[in-house]
Amino acid sequence: MGNWAFSWVQIMAHNKSKLLIGWGLISSLILAGIISLDFLPINPDLTLLLVSSVLMSVVVGFLLESPKVALLQFVLNVYIVFMTFGTLGWLGYGLSQESVLGLVVLMTLITSNLVHVLSTLLREMARGLFQYDAVAEAIKLNASPIFLSNLTTALGFVFAAWLDSTYLPLAWLVVIGVSFSFLITISWLPMILLNWLLEFRVGNPTDRHGLTFLATWLQNHTVYRKILIGFAILISAGLVVFNWSILKELEQLFWLITVFIALFWLFWRSLSLALINLGINFLAILVSVSLFIVVTGESQWALLLWMVPLGLIVDDGIHFFSRYARAKYTVFSDAKSATVFAMASVGRPIWITSWVLFSGLAVLLFSESGLVFHASLLTILALVVATILILTVLPALLMSKNQK
Repeated sequence: MGNWAFSWVQIMAHNKSKLLIGWGLISSLILAGIISLDFLPINPDLTLLLVSSVLMSVVVGFLLESPKVALLQFVLNVYIVFMTFGTLGWLGYGLSQESVLGLVVLMTLITSNLVHVLSTLLREMARGLFQYDAVAEAIKLNASPIFLSNLTTALGFVFAAWLDSTYLPLAWLVVIGVSFSFLITISWLPMILLNWLLEFRVGNPTDRHGLTFLATWLQNHTVYRKILIGFAILISAGLVVFNWSILKELEQLFWLITVFIALFWLFWRSLSLALINLGINFLAILVSVSLFIVVTGESQWALLLWMVPLGLIVDDGIHFFSRYARAKYTVFSDAKSATVFAMASVGRPIWITSWVLFSGLAVLLFSESGLVFHASLLTILALVVATILILTVLPALLMSKNQK
């Protein structure tokens, strides 16, 4: 299944001029749609969004020890956002205050996509691959989880628009944005990397080993694994009671949850993995919402507000389980080894993504819009909670029992 990535990279390498001219013309046509777009509704937050994007690029460059990665992150971030604006202009959809929330969602997903691809690229280079070969490997390993992550995020906002038609312009922004994010991840990004060499990485231990030390510690301490799992179960039960008034309104999300489970099952060929992922996501949402209520005192159910961090929470789980499932079906037959492999290969990108997004979302807390402030705060809380659960409770759970 992964051979397509190597074939695609070869096609790009042998048809650079034609593809660049074609993509350039298409981009110019789409970007022309910005002329008809009114930016007045989001003007108050445009500066904050720009500062946020710059800061995230600086942080990712620092954590990945690569100024070139920082520049690449910023340029592609801006390009995808402007392509989204251009498409909205051609379709006749205007911007509103809620559009900033869509940009926050888009910003988190774009950043996650790029960090995972670039982290995998640098890891493969640290293992001895030349950059051109590493590009194909990075696309092969990340295309499927990125597609699934972007798809589930888009479906969430489509579902919100289905329940309330006033969210339709916002849903279009998110759907268009995540579509460009995926397409550019498998087109412009590898094309740039085929023509622009990053810093030499062979032998870099941080890239090669990831969070293996944490996985090994969990593997060697059975008692602590059981404590983590038991604590998570108790917290889940308590939070269900605490948030019961909100959870009663989740009946309308039954079909969306069912679709998510079906997609996870289809991609990972395991119902148990799909259900575990849903359980971890559910716990992350519960903890985040509870902390949000404690911090702000807000307890009113607002579907749009809770949709903003959904893509981020689901994204981390998708990347972890995709790498875990790949290990189980190809190299390892036992859950412990597959979990160690997942922590080694994708644990560090999840950790880096969390720090990068935390820095960017912290800037948006200075927004004068209450809606943007609350959405950013909730997303930050979800970011912290999801990262802790994915990197501690989830591997402890997977190591405790072989999954069929």
